[in-house]
Amino acid sequence: MRMTFVFLLAVALLAGCDNNNQDADPSGAQQGTTASQTGEAKGHTGELVRVLHTLEKTDEQCQGDGCPKVDLAWVTFENQPTLNEAITTQLAGMLVQNQGSTPHDGTIESLVDAFLADASDMAMASKQGWELNASIKRQTRRGDLLTLRMDSYEYTGGAHGQPGVQYFHWDLVRKQKLTLSDLLEPGQQQAFWELARQQHRQWLDKEELDQTFRDSWPFDRTDNVYFGKDGLVLHYNVYHIAPYAMGQPELTIPYENLDGIVRDKYLNP
Repeated sequence: MRMTFVFLLAVALLAGCDNNNQDADPSGAQQGTTASQTGEAKGHTGELVRVLHTLEKTDEQCQGDGCPKVDLAWVTFENQPTLNEAITTQLAGMLVQNQGSTPHDGTIESLVDAFLADASDMAMASKQGWELNASIKRQTRRGDLLTLRMDSYEYTGGAHGQPGVQYFHWDLVRKQKLTLSDLLEPGQQQAFWELARQQHRQWLDKEELDQTFRDSWPFDRTDNVYFGKDGLVLHYNVYHIAPYAMGQPELTIPYENLDGIVRDKYLNP
């Protein structure tokens, strides 16, 4: 099966300065702008210079509407080999979740080929419009803590596709990926989840959801968090604590409630 293959490593460097506490710019990972390094960022490991990668692939033998396609866009960073390897591994893991029976070697390119191979027979015959999209962009930078947002979307026929969001935390000094537990002070997990339950109850009340809904969609924990404008945000993907039609709910725990619960170097960088 012949494929059209496009792989672009952007020559332009993207958004060289990552300011602390800056929310993600939805267009920031897509624009081919340049920025120069101007010295040390506020106090810590310096600025990060982003490089954009894109990969688009379709089946050349399929003509017209509804042909299977893959569209990926992700960032890496200059002089951050360990982080870049972790980003690539995370992206491959996202694609593995959408992979069927076709063999692959675990690389991004082979996983894309495998998805299209799985799609080709059904999609070319019935024009179902199979697609797989993924993007990785910077969400926030808080001192030494870099957070990336990783979006994915898969459609393989049926009423709707499957969207997903993952948040990826990286300590630039320790050069390692962090989980939610790493962000919390030791022994404060129970206190944290009680705050999360309170926010969940407030969300249920705000949405005016009845007892039947509350019994069917109870509170659950998630490691999917990020530092937002007003607090630490818990992000839930579809079907986690609500039906598909309600999208991807978010619960925000205000920063003033997290003193002594979230590690100070991440809470007050």
